[in-house]
Amino acid sequence: MVMKESVKREISDLKSFKKIYETIAFLTFTILILQQLVYLVVNLINFTKLGWFTTANFASANLQAFISRIVTINSTSIIIVILAILGWLLYYFLLYILVWRFSQKRNMAKWTWTLFVSFGPTLFFIPAYIWFILYVFRKPIMIVIKKIIDEFKKSNVIEEDTVATSESDNKSISSTN
Repeated sequence: MVMKESVKREISDLKSFKKIYETIAFLTFTILILQQLVYLVVNLINFTKLGWFTTANFASANLQAFISRIVTINSTSIIIVILAILGWLLYYFLLYILVWRFSQKRNMAKWTWTLFVSFGPTLFFIPAYIWFILYVFRKPIMIVIKKIIDEFKKSNVIEEDTVATSESDNKSISSTN
């Protein structure tokens, strides 16, 4: 009963458009998962026809390189293909445990971060866990950055523009004398 209530609450939150970015992230995440499922079915059909499994367009769009590594052990073995699909399911289960539930418990944007961690690395060329760590520890990081800026303001550091301007002023004054 708890699961059914939580699903209903999640559906009502997404339909309410309170946080439009969460609804957009959910829809994008759903489309990308469906795309992977379509490619999985196509690749399984090709496996039955060709006799070997490929991860083309199925596991190349995000951090699921381990699936490709499993398949390259022996792409003609049905056992290896099943292990690769189980690895894919394990990947999304770990995303649910480590990202979605973590974000939900801390009242963060759970769909946005799940989308970002699972499909973000190809967009930003930086591992998604770095962005997630930066987000989770944003307050301590901002405190450190603020301290650095305050120390910089207190120090007597001459900026390059000021030095260049004063040197050109000195040269123009000396040339007029």
